[in-house]
Amino acid sequence: MNSLSCTPADDDCLKKNDLYRALVDAFTDGIVMQHADGSVFDCNGVAESILECSKEEMHDVTAVLHSRKAMRSDGTSFAHQDYPMVVAQTTRQAASNIMMGMTRLDGRFCWLEVSASPIVVNRGADCIGVVTFLREITERKEAEEALEKRHHELEKGIFKRTAQLEFTLGQLKLAVSASNTGLWNWNLRTDQFYFSPEWKRQIGYADHEIDDGMEEWTARLHPDDVERAVTLTRAYLASPQESLQIEYRMRHRDGTFRWMLSRSMAMLDENDKAILLQGSHVDITERKQSEENLLALTRELRDVSRELARVEEAERRRFAQELHDTIGSALAALSINMTIMSGEISGTNDHPSAGMAARLKDSIVLLDDTTDAVRRLMAELRPPVLDDYGLEAALRWQCELFAERSGFRFTVDVYGIDDRLEPELEISLFRIAQGAITNIAKHARATNVEVMLNILPTSVTLTIMDDGVGFVLNKQRDHKLKPTWGLVSMRERAQALGGHLKIISEPGKGTCIEVAVEL
Repeated sequence: MNSLSCTPADDDCLKKNDLYRALVDAFTDGIVMQHADGSVFDCNGVAESILECSKEEMHDVTAVLHSRKAMRSDGTSFAHQDYPMVVAQTTRQAASNIMMGMTRLDGRFCWLEVSASPIVVNRGADCIGVVTFLREITERKEAEEALEKRHHELEKGIFKRTAQLEFTLGQLKLAVSASNTGLWNWNLRTDQFYFSPEWKRQIGYADHEIDDGMEEWTARLHPDDVERAVTLTRAYLASPQESLQIEYRMRHRDGTFRWMLSRSMAMLDENDKAILLQGSHVDITERKQSEENLLALTRELRDVSRELARVEEAERRRFAQELHDTIGSALAALSINMTIMSGEISGTNDHPSAGMAARLKDSIVLLDDTTDAVRRLMAELRPPVLDDYGLEAALRWQCELFAERSGFRFTVDVYGIDDRLEPELEISLFRIAQGAITNIAKHARATNVEVMLNILPTSVTLTIMDDGVGFVLNKQRDHKLKPTWGLVSMRERAQALGGHLKIISEPGKGTCIEVAVEL
């Protein structure tokens, strides 16, 4: 897109036009005109008053608005490309009636309605600038908000008075018949109850088989739910809020107990005292059974996860042992043989082949490196320090291993009792710490890492903290396309132990991972 700027001659031409000047000055809205590069070449007095800035000081309207902390009606700031004058310049389309709040120089907050249109020439082929219209609407917005508040209060008052009138006329019985929804109400002044036929049908009775009375409800509540349901109801009536929702079990005519969801709301008199409680009654037995099945499945999956972790550790131990017994032994024997061969070649031949000796020496070095790699692999599969010396020593070993690679400093502190934990608990906590320290080494760019283990008679808490770059927890959790499997694995291990994992992190403030398990 070609961009043209007005020449000084063009500016002079415009300014000499008395009609143009009269129209600009007569506008009740602020008008600001900018070149294509954003510089202001004219404005009226209203714009200077609104922006509290003279034309000579008004080099860039966007910059002025940004300095006054311009924001949207939802409280968010404007990005540079979202300002109306920038939108009009870049799209060549008018940006109309944009709501914009800003802080004045005296600290008062005001609202503006901003519109911007491109200035085009050559039949729309070239955009030479933007004209922006500013209108202060603070009083109008405050009036609208006050009107909306008053409207809400009037609606609330009408609803309240209507309910009182219906009660006075004796017509407050809820007559809405809905599928699987029983209706009831309680007149608190006369202590009279009403249960709809559907309410009674849900517990297996015909309309004429149950009287209307509170005892008909309480007598059929499950013994474990009576006190809770009655206490919550009376507490709500003592201080009515928006509504009351309770789940409880009721005895069906066939002797079984059905789960019910009760929702109710109180009608108040002029003193805000409850005079009527009315509500609905829905059978949610199938939903509760589904929830229980889901919880049972979740527990089963956690047991499976726990068993898989146990099997994985057993396989790691077996594989590490196999490496030690077979490959490790073979590599050690091969290293000894090659060392002996090297000595024999040097001792039996006054002039051994230089190439043969060098090749043998390189082979011994390569063999030693391979042996070290196998040993590291065995340690990572199942660190013997964990089995021999416990969790504290294993944590120190793991931190030292990664500190050598990543260059961070670390501390490992253990508090509480000195007893060894259960092997399954030790290896799970070690794997969680291993995952956390691996993430720190890969992503955190930390200089200090703190590991704390607090072992009490009834619980154990493992905390890993770093001073690295941190991250945004919501994005990590909500980004479904790239789940953080490391965090998922740590959380699953904690849940398999019957504990929970908590993560605290902010960009630039490091990360804290805490695992708490009840013993």
